[in-house]
Amino acid sequence: MRKLIAAFFAIVLSLADVMPLSAARTDASLPAHRLELLVIEVAGCKVCDLVRTYIQPAYEASPHARQVPMRYVDVTSQDELTLGLNERVATVPTIVLLRDGREVDRITGYTGPHNFLIAVAGMLETIAD
Repeated sequence: MRKLIAAFFAIVLSLADVMPLSAARTDASLPAHRLELLVIEVAGCKVCDLVRTYIQPAYEASPHARQVPMRYVDVTSQDELTLGLNERVATVPTIVLLRDGREVDRITGYTGPHNFLIAVAGMLETIAD
């Protein structure tokens, strides 16, 4: 009986992550499409570490960070084609803009914080509704 109750609560909690109670109402402040920046890296890569050290803080201070979260994925631990990418990653770091789980555009290699912010702003302008 305990296992049955535990399974029931696990299902209820997992559904809460999928559809929060607030999802039933319409909220104009929510973006129409789910956007995400996916940073594809390799553990121990010195150039990939530059993204975390320099680009991430600059991006988090930008106005886009609230609307488009940044997530890191180690390409050696997951097949990148399961991430919604259009093609395999040949260079790390590669930063991919995903819209509703599908690749829209990508930045290959390390660009530095200033150029990165300009590139992201340009990518977001091209998909603006």
